[in-house]
Amino acid sequence: MRRVFYVAGFLLLLLLSLPAANILKEGNIEERRVRIEEAIQRALNLCYAQEGFYPADLDYLIDNYGILIDGNQYNVYYKTIGANIRPDVSVFKKGD
Repeated sequence: MRRVFYVAGFLLLLLLSLPAANILKEGNIEERRVRIEEAIQRALNLCYAQEGFYPADLDYLIDNYGILIDGNQYNVYYKTIGANIRPDVSVFKKGD
């Protein structure tokens, strides 16, 4: 009889923890989004300081400054106006 209560308690605890796991996962995805955006901003600063221009596209930062972006989870908006004007950069979770 005690074993049934233990198993039932364990299953109840497991069911209650699933929503918490989803909340943690979503928080982790958001944290990674923010970190990607910050890494791009740092790479822009470094590129401008070292080379004297802002790159025309994101691929330049990926190829030369080690930016890693999970294209399955995130979209990056990267808009340039000119080589001496800082690009507008935003990172979005896919599906948002």
